[in-house]
Amino acid sequence: MALTTGSESIARERTVEVRGTTYRLARLRGSELDAVVPLFRQVYKRSDFTADWLEKKYAGEFQGAGAFSCVAFTETGEPAASLGVLPWPIRCGGRTEVAAQIVDAATGLSHRRRGLFTRLGEMARQLSQVAGMSFMFGFARPQGESYPRLVRNLGYAHIDDLVEYRRPIRTLWGERIMRRSGAVRPLYERYLRRTLGAYRAPDPVFQNSVISEGFAGTDRSPAFYEYKRFGGSRVITADGGRVWLNIKRGLIIGDLEAESAADMGRTTHMLARLGVRLGVHQVLFQASRHTRFSQLAAQHFRASPILAVVYRNLNSEIAADRLRFTFGDLDNF
Repeated sequence: MALTTGSESIARERTVEVRGTTYRLARLRGSELDAVVPLFRQVYKRSDFTADWLEKKYAGEFQGAGAFSCVAFTETGEPAASLGVLPWPIRCGGRTEVAAQIVDAATGLSHRRRGLFTRLGEMARQLSQVAGMSFMFGFARPQGESYPRLVRNLGYAHIDDLVEYRRPIRTLWGERIMRRSGAVRPLYERYLRRTLGAYRAPDPVFQNSVISEGFAGTDRSPAFYEYKRFGGSRVITADGGRVWLNIKRGLIIGDLEAESAADMGRTTHMLARLGVRLGVHQVLFQASRHTRFSQLAAQHFRASPILAVVYRNLNSEIAADRLRFTFGDLDNF
C-alpha cells in the first residue's frame, strides 16, 4: 500500500536486502506497535515498556498528523530495528506548524552496522513529509550512536544544546526503593498521588516559557497537556508560579512559569522541600541555551550540557535559530 500526495507516492511497506538478509520495512500505528515491545525490552533493558504504554505514547495527533514508527522485520517476523515519529505542534508568533520528533531509535544487537537506522530514517522523512510535517528534530547525546548517523547519514544539523540543571536533595531515597521493589510500588504511588494532589493547579495549562520569551516552541494546548499525561506528568501550583513536573529518577521539571529571579528562587526552594517529602534524590531541569530560564536556573542548580538538538528542514517557514526546548519536550517526560 502507498500514500500519495501530488505526484509523490510513498510505500508504507517495502522490502530491502542487506548482506544477504531480507528485511521488511513497515510503518506501524496503534495496536500494531505491540510487535516492537520485545525489541525495546532487549535494547533498553527495561521491563516497563509495555504494549499499553506504547499505544498511549503514539496516540498523539495534531492538525491531522499522527504518530507512527518505522520498523524493520526479519523474514521470520521478528523486529530488528525501529525509529519512531511523534507529531509536535510548534508555534512561532501567529504561525503554527507540525514538526516530526524522532524518537525510540533501537536496533537489535545482531542487526547492527547494516544501515537499517539510515533506511528507517529516510523512510520516516518521506512519510513525515507526506503527512504534512514541516521539519524534523530530535535530541541526541553527542557521544552516542544515533548522533553521527543523524548528522552524517541523514543530513540533520546540530542547532542547539539542552543544558541540564541539577540540584541534589538529601533525603531517604523512597522513589528509588519503589522502582526496585514491586511490593512497595503501589504504596508509594498512592502516597505520591495524595501528596501532589494537595498542590494540584486549578488551571493545569500555562504557556510554554520559551514562547513567552518570543522564541518558537511547542504549542502546549489543553489537548497537548492531556496527551502528555500518559507518562505521569502533572501541573502543580508553587510559590513562584505553576510547575509542570514528573517523578522519574528524581523530580523532573518539564517547564515552569516563574517570571523573575525571586520567583525562581521561591519555586526552587518549594520543589526541594517537596522532594524531601517524596523521597527523591534530585531536582532536574533542562532547557535550551540562551533562554531566560537557563540564566535563572544557573543561579540555583548545577549546570552541564547533556543533549544536542538536531534538525532537518522539510518545508518549514519557522527559522531554525528561533527554536528553543525544555525538558517537557523530550518524548520520555
